[in-house]
Amino acid sequence: MSVPARRTHLPGDERRDQILDCALEVFARKGFHDASIADICARAQIGRGTLYQYFKDKRDVLAALIDRIVSRIIKAVEEWPRFELPPGMTWTEADNVAFVEGRCHQIMQLIFIDADTASLVLRMARSTGFVRDTLARIDDHVVGAIEADVRAGLDHGLLRPLEPRLVAKFIVGGIEKLVVGALDEGQAPDIARIAREIAMLVSSGLLASGNRRPTTP
Repeated sequence: MSVPARRTHLPGDERRDQILDCALEVFARKGFHDASIADICARAQIGRGTLYQYFKDKRDVLAALIDRIVSRIIKAVEEWPRFELPPGMTWTEADNVAFVEGRCHQIMQLIFIDADTASLVLRMARSTGFVRDTLARIDDHVVGAIEADVRAGLDHGLLRPLEPRLVAKFIVGGIEKLVVGALDEGQAPDIARIAREIAMLVSSGLLASGNRRPTTP
């Protein structure tokens, strides 16, 4: 006969984080509506009373979890180094592809840091109400960061005349569409391939004519 796992005592902040970690696993696998407080408690090996010391109900757990994910992503985006052109450097299509590819990598690695987070974000992005509105903050910050890169490229005369916000939304939207499509099909998204293809696609259309030089795929 198996011996039940022993419950361990954790300081308050650690216990709260542990509950959220377990809730992430439960919500990602069962979905918010099908998951229960009992499921979360069983995964965390705690009683209901312990969970209710930190959260009012299941919706409160989800709100805290989404807020943690969004805060982590926003903080990371704000710490991204902004685009700068080294003095005397000639910017070519190869440079542009490499830069866009790197940004695409950063976006996907942030939002889809692991399978559970990716699954939860995918499920919740399709829901209504506070969760969808909260997740929209991620898009706003990521789009804002890409927009700043595009504006810097314009300021340096590297890019053709264009609308920075529109370009940023196109890049971020393309990433989301491709990744969500892979997850819907039960596949792990090929981050490297997606980043490369998007970079190759958009770079030739972004550059000013004087900066368009052939690059090797």
